[in-house]
Amino acid sequence: MISIRRWAAAGIPLVYLLYLPVQSILLPNFPMRSMEIAALVIYLAIGIPTLLAFSGLRIPIWLALINLLAAVILPALIVLQRDVIQDERVGAWVVMGTAVLLTATAVRQYPRLAVLGLASLIAQMVINYGAVSFIRDGLVGAIVFVLAGLGVSRGIRRANDESEKYLTQQTKSLAAIASLEAAQSARQERLQEVLRQAIPMLTKISSANETMDPATRNEAKLLELALRDEMRGRALMLPMLKIEVARLRGLGVEVAVLDEGGLDDLDLAAKDQMLQQAIDSLQVVTGGRVTIRSPRNESFRLTVVATIPGQAAPVVNKRF
Repeated sequence: MISIRRWAAAGIPLVYLLYLPVQSILLPNFPMRSMEIAALVIYLAIGIPTLLAFSGLRIPIWLALINLLAAVILPALIVLQRDVIQDERVGAWVVMGTAVLLTATAVRQYPRLAVLGLASLIAQMVINYGAVSFIRDGLVGAIVFVLAGLGVSRGIRRANDESEKYLTQQTKSLAAIASLEAAQSARQERLQEVLRQAIPMLTKISSANETMDPATRNEAKLLELALRDEMRGRALMLPMLKIEVARLRGLGVEVAVLDEGGLDDLDLAAKDQMLQQAIDSLQVVTGGRVTIRSPRNESFRLTVVATIPGQAAPVVNKRF
């Protein structure tokens, strides 16, 4: 989001807001013009907070509505004051003063209310003084002023939208980088684990002078399967599942563990719970083939299927 310092952004408009009534105040008999004084009190009481108060760019909705009400009341009070004293010189500040309030309302993210206030200002001035008020009373300047505020408001909203999109994309990119780094770290850990398991057997095989005996051959086969599990099963190969896979293979069951990323976004506790449910479902298996798979982009996280050759229905077919 765009951050704007209120004091820096509102300095010049505040000076302009305070300067506008000066000429009218200096006209004779100012203390007797009660309706203009009331208009000035409203003008300053609303204008200063609109420019300076409240953190962030957007002002509260209640203040924006008060600004709209002020845009209706201020011209009406000045028109009444002029009618009472029969002097159209007083309150010359009201058109641009109201425009300042509406422009600030637009910039502070209530453009529709600013447009409604501008319509009210134009209607009151034209009804009371005719089309000449566009030139004599400065309505043209007020319209341009408010339109400029509407343009600034729209530009700020667009810039904020682009900024939010950029921040969202940046967050996604950082998350992707973190995920990649985590995957690389996990891959390195698995590689080190594979090497720790493989090196003793490879050393034993390379140093052997005779053909491997059945026990060594079986040990090498189990090691090969374990290494394949580490490479294909990846994050699924937690200690509890390793124990279960070893139990099943000890019974002669063919086991395949395939991690496709279905559990990647789960924390360790949730992953442990799901794997424990899978292990519990496999306790009835005594032969055949077992496939444990965690598919990505599915409505389920983990599948466990146990089949026996020659038997159509699976012994276990679970989705978690």
